[in-house]
Amino acid sequence: MTDIELINLVKQANVAAASGDRKHAIQIFREVVRQDPDHASAWMQLATLVEDPEEKRACLQRVLALNPYHEDARAMLATLEGEETHAPEVANDEDVEVLTCFYHPNRTTTLRCNKCGKPICPECAIRTPVGYRCPDCVREQQDKFYTATSTDVLMGAAVAWGSGLVAGVILWLVIQILGALGFFGFLAAFFLGPAVGGMAAELVLRAMGKRRARRFPWVGTAALVVGILMVAGVTGALFIALLTSGLFLVLAASTFYARIKF
Repeated sequence: MTDIELINLVKQANVAAASGDRKHAIQIFREVVRQDPDHASAWMQLATLVEDPEEKRACLQRVLALNPYHEDARAMLATLEGEETHAPEVANDEDVEVLTCFYHPNRTTTLRCNKCGKPICPECAIRTPVGYRCPDCVREQQDKFYTATSTDVLMGAAVAWGSGLVAGVILWLVIQILGALGFFGFLAAFFLGPAVGGMAAELVLRAMGKRRARRFPWVGTAALVVGILMVAGVTGALFIALLTSGLFLVLAASTFYARIKF
């Protein structure tokens, strides 16, 4: 993985974390540290996201191994060690400020967005590595990541559709050469589907200048599927070998979507 791809992966993880998608953010940060075991900031972010104390400790220890002077990691590790032996302090109810949710005026709350300060109820609050934030601040953070223009989206959709046409031809050739119902045709579809989906995604990302749009993963995947189905329908591949075609289509589309989204 190139440095630019790794940087983009970290950006995606930060966006997922800021939007409250902890599971997705953890998954991406784990991939980052797998690709670059010396990425101290990724280890630190992972430490703030995971809930298992042992995994959190391991992440923090890795950060300190890479940077012994990392104050935040030291403080978090010390807090973690303290949490295992001491019961948490209970806040005095008299000191808690009761507010009204900015989005639901009929609901009382004690939470505030830690960026803009708006009162938010538990339903509106989105948990991030740096605290709870309101939907507006999270969307503002996400918008910085989605920089694709309308032209980029149209270009990406066109390339995805064209890639689908090529993928449909590949599927037809597989069926013609290896047989409609043969084991080798099914096996070829199993390996070629993800490969074709991944290559199509790479072409689309290059066409869009590596810029991303909020809903483009769905738009691009739909364009790819339409392209495949058009060729498969005209050539009869979809009807001659439904299982082989279905497997190829699902694997190509899912790989394309994952690559474009993540």
